[in-house]
Amino acid sequence: MAFSFFKKSPAPQVETRKPVQPARGGSVSRPPQSAPPRSAPASGPLSVSPSVSPSGGLISLDFISRDPLEGARRMGKGELEVQDVSSGLHPVVEEAAMLFANGEDEAALNALERATFDDLGSSAEQVWSMLFDLCHALGRCDAFEAHALAYAERFERSAPTWPASPSRGAANGPPTLTLSGKLSEASRAMIDQFDRLACKTPLLRLDTARVQDVDEDGARMLTEALVKVRRSGHRVAMINVTHLRDLLAPRVIPGTAALPEQWLLYLEALQQLGDEAAFEEFAIQYAVTFEQSPPSWDARWVSATLLPSAPEPVKSVGKPAVALQGEITGARQDAFAVLTAGDHPPGVLKVECCDLKRMDFISAGLLFNVITAVQATGRQPRFVEVRPMIAALFVLIGVAAVAEIQQRHF
Repeated sequence: MAFSFFKKSPAPQVETRKPVQPARGGSVSRPPQSAPPRSAPASGPLSVSPSVSPSGGLISLDFISRDPLEGARRMGKGELEVQDVSSGLHPVVEEAAMLFANGEDEAALNALERATFDDLGSSAEQVWSMLFDLCHALGRCDAFEAHALAYAERFERSAPTWPASPSRGAANGPPTLTLSGKLSEASRAMIDQFDRLACKTPLLRLDTARVQDVDEDGARMLTEALVKVRRSGHRVAMINVTHLRDLLAPRVIPGTAALPEQWLLYLEALQQLGDEAAFEEFAIQYAVTFEQSPPSWDARWVSATLLPSAPEPVKSVGKPAVALQGEITGARQDAFAVLTAGDHPPGVLKVECCDLKRMDFISAGLLFNVITAVQATGRQPRFVEVRPMIAALFVLIGVAAVAEIQQRHF
């Protein structure tokens, strides 16, 4: 899948824009040109090469200009020169990016949520990645996971999981489905979704870290679904299963014939953890307590056996990268001072943005001009771990035309 974000004309148009405010009702009006277009020197067209993660999840958008200096012209004092590279953006991407830049988070969220019901064509991945990003930024875990289920069902591939930190997510490996809340009869739709997905992939990861409670109905449905998937020849590896084991442990009381379904799910958790000694002990207790045959130990279902080894963490070497942090608003003159410092060597200037929460329209325009000044010193900025909401603004304002933007993975 490839996104076309830039115009393909041999002579790109350059225009002057002033900051715009989103109109009431959630729509964003495009600002009119304040001056007739001026022709820029002919050069090769700009291109975007999105890269798709091996898991088939959300893509990484790498915006790379073949000629980073193209379109960066000086203008009158106080004006921001912005190259129009947004013609390929879906309207809802522009709308949501501008609303978020102006601090109208709820309006941006509503626009993205409505858009997911439409046919977005080649912009689908971008819109969904912005939706997950905004839910995470607002702390809307329940909404994040509800959209993750809808995403997995629609595209039949792994949806991102709620990350422990903004820069770490499940970008590689088998697809992951997250269970959350209380597992009960009300969770039937979630368990059915797990059943459908697990039967379509050789290996599915089932994250139980966000399970808050389990009753007999929920334990029975999950255990039956696990057995059904295995009988179909597919595999399920439960991750963060220690949390589920600890949740069930106080309820598994030898000699007390209560909660048999939670006993069985507890035994499943022990097997997934590879704790054979505890499994055999409680299997015997289950047989004595309920006078029924317990499940048998099967080393094939230990999660560590099912999942590939985790890659070695990459150790950072050399001088820490320059970083943009927090909310950059109001076009403060010192906002990008770290980029213009004179002690950076020529070549690629890596700019960490994992802690950059927001940037408004005016500041993004100022950044465009700062990049031009940085390039004149022989350095080329590369912005990494840029959240999707801000990456969309960078494309809209033209920053992606003069610098490389590496979007964050969830």
